[in-house]
Amino acid sequence: MSGLRPQYQDRINFVVLDYDLAADAALAKKLGVHAHPAFAVLEPDSDRVVTKFFGPQQEPDLRARLDAALGKATRN
Repeated sequence: MSGLRPQYQDRINFVVLDYDLAADAALAKKLGVHAHPAFAVLEPDSDRVVTKFFGPQQEPDLRARLDAALGKATRN
């Protein structure tokens, strides 16, 4: 993920949660992410989860998911 952040950070907000912090754990619970690593894509300016996925991701797969999320965001 960190390798893709510089390429996408002007279009996607990346948030890393520390499950040891109560506020972060509460947000993870609200988003329904309970494994590490977990990814949640939210609608722009919303807390509605569009998609979520879990486990290690290969860079091409993660890039495809990010591009798909951007495509959805630009159509909304």
